[in-house]
Amino acid sequence: MESATARIMADLALFGPGRIPIEDDPLPETRDFADGVAGLIATLAEAFDGSAMEAHLEDLAWGLVNLFHRKIDRLERELRVAESECRTLIKDQDGSEVRSVELERATDKAKALAEHIAEFETMRERLADEFANVTGSTWKPRSGTRKRQAGLTSAVTDARAFMAARRERELDAHAPKGPLIAFSGGADWSDVGAIFRILDKIRARHPDMVLAHTAQERGADLIAARWAEARQVDQIAFRPDFARYFKAAPFRRNDAMIAAGLAGCVIFPGSGITANLGQKAAKAGVSVIECGRSS
Repeated sequence: MESATARIMADLALFGPGRIPIEDDPLPETRDFADGVAGLIATLAEAFDGSAMEAHLEDLAWGLVNLFHRKIDRLERELRVAESECRTLIKDQDGSEVRSVELERATDKAKALAEHIAEFETMRERLADEFANVTGSTWKPRSGTRKRQAGLTSAVTDARAFMAARRERELDAHAPKGPLIAFSGGADWSDVGAIFRILDKIRARHPDMVLAHTAQERGADLIAARWAEARQVDQIAFRPDFARYFKAAPFRRNDAMIAAGLAGCVIFPGSGITANLGQKAAKAGVSVIECGRSS
């Protein structure tokens, strides 16, 4: 089978010097790209410190993180195209060397794109942590989410294994394992310590817990989400589907949380929707802890 070096030399002979195809230019194993970008936001903060320019710091820092986030989006679109090409080439396999090489090339490209995406994700998360340290706010994108028969050849098997492995990784990322603890509270709740204390107690009993919350942008749920980030606890945001269920969306969301199989439920004072979650959880036999209520 043609080596990567031979392919590079052939490209040079045909096209002259230029950009090396991503599948022929492996990432260096000893290079830590995240360390290379660490400090960008801190450097910006230091440059603006003590001046009126500080008013622009959070916006510019958000943009730095978003720069990497958008790059990931573009690479993921390229990866979907590459995976589609792999699937087409798998169907077209006839046992010939030509078809096998085409599929191997497409598979190598998909693998390389996945590796680059992983590196950019690591860099984005490093910058997001730095954004939180400098601004005191959690970085969030303004859109989207924040996160591998007969005639089989080795190339066909490799492509199928890659796509199956990638699907499995995506499922694991979106369905973390561990006892699921639901949380809900009011948008006006501001006592950070109360929420951190109760969630710390629950985590002491369930070290591998997963936090399920109702994805509010302020108040109790936002505090709980920040607790999960601070403690490196997996979290699942259950958002109401207003486009589908209209006014019933928050109650349908509560039903979905119960159906996910809760190991416990924490309720802080809030609206009737919050109370509805606690009531439904109790009815389903889930242990419900109600916090922050006066005696």
